[in-house]
Amino acid sequence: MQSEKIWVENTTVKPYETDFEGRWKPACFFQAMQQAATSHATRLGLGYDAMRNGSMLWVLARLKIRFQRIPLLGESLSIRTWPKGVRQKIFFARDFQFLDQHQALIASATSAWLLVDSQERHILKPDHSLPSDLPISPNLNALDDALDKIALPADMQSCFTITPRYSATDLLGHVNNARYVEWASDCFPLEQYRSMRLEWIQVNYAHEIKPGEQAELFIAPHHDQPAVWVIGGSNLTNDTRAFEAAFGWANASG
Repeated sequence: MQSEKIWVENTTVKPYETDFEGRWKPACFFQAMQQAATSHATRLGLGYDAMRNGSMLWVLARLKIRFQRIPLLGESLSIRTWPKGVRQKIFFARDFQFLDQHQALIASATSAWLLVDSQERHILKPDHSLPSDLPISPNLNALDDALDKIALPADMQSCFTITPRYSATDLLGHVNNARYVEWASDCFPLEQYRSMRLEWIQVNYAHEIKPGEQAELFIAPHHDQPAVWVIGGSNLTNDTRAFEAAFGWANASG
């Protein structure tokens, strides 16, 4: 029986999820967290169908993950997740831990979710009536890092433009949150993944991108943190910012 407060999702690193060195790709962490959060919400009576019946949706707003190490092909993983309550008046906080088969910590993450009206797509206040109770663990922290805004410098370099189509579209009819991580990951050359170690990622989601709309990605080194790069994604079709991301790196031997 799963705990009402803490949910555990199990998975295995599959061949099509790995990179050229057999490591789990960064976007796979985001996909696994989305799946675990969805499973837990459904168990709590707050899943997609229940929320849609109340004209509500859960929308991921911000997420930060720190890696102890990157799992390899064939490894068995457990993802633990739990809600922590409301933060900054509008965000529903949820944390995650990735554990290997020996229960050693692989990665820790914290996330912020918005409650959104499914018809008008505007933010609902956390005191809005939910279909069922949301059990919280306010003092149980997987990651204590603040989910701050990510400032983008003016002198960013264009990486590429892309027009998402069918394969990038999710249940809500827009580009899935993990797809942005794939795009941001593609802003770095292969040599960076060979010579450096990814320490952490933060992504702040701003506006949706729909199929057929054109997006452009930009990248720049962080002005104050030399091992950090910031990435911005813009929707060229309607001139909105889709997301901001930051990738923190370290020497591979570090």
